[in-house]
Amino acid sequence: MTLEEIFIWRGVTVKDYSFATECFCYWVILGCIPMVYVSIVVNTNKIYDIVVTMNEDFIYVCSLGDRYRKPFLEGQLLIWQLCYAWFIFVCFVGGLYVIIPLVGLLYQSLFATIDENTVRPLQFPMWLPNDDPYRTPNYEIFLVIESTLIFCFVQTFCVYIYTLLHILLHYYTIMNMIIIDFSVIFEGLDESVALLPRHDQRRRETQLILNARIAKIVRWHLSVFKAVSTVSSVYGPPLVYQVSFSSLAICLIAYQIAEKLDNGKVDILFCLLGIAACLQLWIPCHLGTMIRNKTMSSAYSYFNMLRQYSK
Repeated sequence: MTLEEIFIWRGVTVKDYSFATECFCYWVILGCIPMVYVSIVVNTNKIYDIVVTMNEDFIYVCSLGDRYRKPFLEGQLLIWQLCYAWFIFVCFVGGLYVIIPLVGLLYQSLFATIDENTVRPLQFPMWLPNDDPYRTPNYEIFLVIESTLIFCFVQTFCVYIYTLLHILLHYYTIMNMIIIDFSVIFEGLDESVALLPRHDQRRRETQLILNARIAKIVRWHLSVFKAVSTVSSVYGPPLVYQVSFSSLAICLIAYQIAEKLDNGKVDILFCLLGIAACLQLWIPCHLGTMIRNKTMSSAYSYFNMLRQYSK
């Protein structure tokens, strides 16, 4: 990141704004890596606890009837499908950043002529004061460093976005369980026991069944509250960084693409990077909206249940 700051200063100094904006984009992207790592290292126990709780939820729901099990397992299947799709996409983008320079280097080694005046390719643009970053051994050192950074980026964003996706979608499906519980809370209960004396055996048995159903709904609610609180405490700083800087990075990526188009070139890597930048910002925002809407649905199901049985 320090090198990228030097490159930004160099680009602004010589008024090469295309070089400066590209370096700034990479500076923003690389800055998310230490943010995510620090948050995870500091809060490892919280992440472990929530994973254990999710596993217990899975086992418990699978022990329930088909009414609960089917929508829950469909939600779990959707989680894995989305996570694999995200993993493949991020690996594809990161892989291109490694493969394209290597293909260019292979072409120069096998087919390029002396008078082509080619420069060995790197993943990120480089500049060094009073030195050439593309000469040996500078080139080999920077190629290894940049390839390592790409691997760290792929690992960070694959796991970071996947974890958010898995946790939030898991508790989104748990909120479906709450709605189902509200819809069957009085199912099979004898309403006539309400007219019996308070200490009547039949009334007490019915009351115990109702209390158990309400207790299950309360446990679901508490688990959702705890999960959202954990996500906020663990991934709060990376999310703030992500939302704060992603909009700026997306604008600069779009500028870089437009700049290359003006020169008659299509920058495939930056186009894919722009798509990835939009997706990594859209996923947590959309998941938050889904959970908010599901919360409102839970409240509506509760009021509908009261209105139905009050009649």
